Amino acid sequence: MKQFQILIDKVIDNIAKILTYLLVSMIILVFITVIIRYMLNISYVALQELVMYFHALIFMFGVSYALKEKSHVKIDIIYNSLSKKNQYFISMLGTIIFIIPTSLFITYSSIDMVTQSWSLLEGSSEAGGLDLVFILKSVIPITGVLIFLQALSDIIKYVDRYKT
Repeated sequence: MKQFQILIDKVIDNIAKILTYLLVSMIILVFITVIIRYMLNISYVALQELVMYFHALIFMFGVSYALKEKSHVKIDIIYNSLSKKNQYFISMLGTIIFIIPTSLFITYSSIDMVTQSWSLLEGSSEAGGLDLVFILKSVIPITGVLIFLQALSDIIKYVDRYKT
């Protein structure tokens, strides 16, 4: 089980590294878009949509990394006053009751939409836009799976720490 938990954490960390490069690329693209639009008076819808795609990828895939790093919201006032053992128990309970069902719901509820989008090879509604909406929509169930995997990793950690 420990090996599985380590593998999940490595996958999430590698995704975060890729997202870092994606963020820098997005900033550069925004800069280029602004220069082209306001200095040369040229507008590229595809470039603007690419920025939106990068933005979506960063936030959707970044959720699992935020979960891994414990950057999500919780009530620290009550939580910090508890013993370590109780903190691990409450964290494990919260993961089982809230995070896992939410991740499964995200994955399950998006499958039909993604399948339909792929069957149509759905593209942009904007003229000159990217014809990759079906790929962007695929990020939704992948996000659900990543959150689920990170939740499993966290549960393994909590059980380990609770035992010691």
